[in-house]
Amino acid sequence: MREVIQCLIDWLESEPSDEKGHRILRALAKESLKKADFEESKRRFTAEEIVAAVGETLESAEPKKWIDWPGSLKKYCETREPQIVEFARKRGLSCYPKPDRKSTKGGPGRLTTFYIKAEPVPEITEEGQGIEGVLGRNNAADLQASYQMTELGEIKPSWIASRLFRRGQIELRQWHVWVILGWLAIIAGFSVLIAYAGWLSLSVPRPVTTSDLTLLVSIFAIPYGAWVTIIKPWILLLDDRIVVAHELFTNFYEQSAQFELLRDGDLRVVRLVRYSAACPICGATIYLEKGEPDYRRRLVGRCYESPREHVFSFDRITRCGRLLVDR
Repeated sequence: MREVIQCLIDWLESEPSDEKGHRILRALAKESLKKADFEESKRRFTAEEIVAAVGETLESAEPKKWIDWPGSLKKYCETREPQIVEFARKRGLSCYPKPDRKSTKGGPGRLTTFYIKAEPVPEITEEGQGIEGVLGRNNAADLQASYQMTELGEIKPSWIASRLFRRGQIELRQWHVWVILGWLAIIAGFSVLIAYAGWLSLSVPRPVTTSDLTLLVSIFAIPYGAWVTIIKPWILLLDDRIVVAHELFTNFYEQSAQFELLRDGDLRVVRLVRYSAACPICGATIYLEKGEPDYRRRLVGRCYESPREHVFSFDRITRCGRLLVDR
């Protein structure tokens, strides 16, 4: 049981987050590991014990309501269960860790408890339906893409980013984030200053020359270029958590990759990864690309063979996607 619980801890560490559900699972797993050699009945923890392990101070809310198993935590576990199963399968485990709750009818000494149980890793079965059967479906909701993420370090960065992504990710503390924001502000201010200086230069009455036309273009081109290439990608990454990585940061022979932002308290982790899936329509590979012009501010999965027709949504939590183009 110890290696099963350790599997959950390692998966949580590979997916850092400061979300409440993540913190609860991490506390439950670490407390369970301390009692891994005991039987299941002694590896159960009350809501009060879990809240204390999380380090949360509740003023008015009850611990059980704060954990909120039926409202949020259960769904949080269910949506991430496929990732945990795959993580355990890659480790060669026969069982995977599954958080669960044991309810009681109430009364003195009868408290609801939470624990981690070992469930058998389901076998991978071949889908019984071929491509022809898939094409014959009328319901687009039946066509779903199941995305897989590459291992950290598998994506080769370009020589420009090789020192940054030595292990496939960058760990940023709070002061790093402030440095980046300050750097972006300096770039924005410098671009505006150059544009303003150029505008003042053009305001002097004199015959128009080629250099004046070049300066006029640069007044708009420099701020726009700074916004598109440097400032906007960082803002989108902070807002959307995942963006397409620019070709300058990946090896020339690499397919489309993404920058993914994970948050855990003051820690920010930027990972260079690639999400891909097998196209359920034609069997080719689906890669994440920008959704414009049809799906603004979204990443969508586009089939390598039919990137305009075989288009799927992307959910980085469930790692699933549905067909977006009506058939």
